[in-house]
Amino acid sequence: MVKDVIEGIKATEEKAAGLVEEARRKKADKIAKAKDEARTIIDDARKQGSDRVKQALERAGDEASRRAEEIAKAEEDERETLLRSSSGNVPKAVEAVIKRVLD
Repeated sequence: MVKDVIEGIKATEEKAAGLVEEARRKKADKIAKAKDEARTIIDDARKQGSDRVKQALERAGDEASRRAEEIAKAEEDERETLLRSSSGNVPKAVEAVIKRVLD
């Protein structure tokens, strides 16, 4: 009878040790899986962030090009306006200079 009780206790201890080991394995597996999932989430976030930065830089570059073209066009228009307005005065200016020199 005592022998049966001792054997029962040993069997229970072995079973408990097996359960503890199985729980440790499951815990390690869950931690490894959680780390992998976290790594995947971080990698995805980095990629999305990188894509968003690229898109923002593209938009900024496009906007800068558009504004540079607008400024260049406005300056060209202003230059042409000045040329037109001053070209009518050139003969008058030449005439005034000649009069001063000759007088």
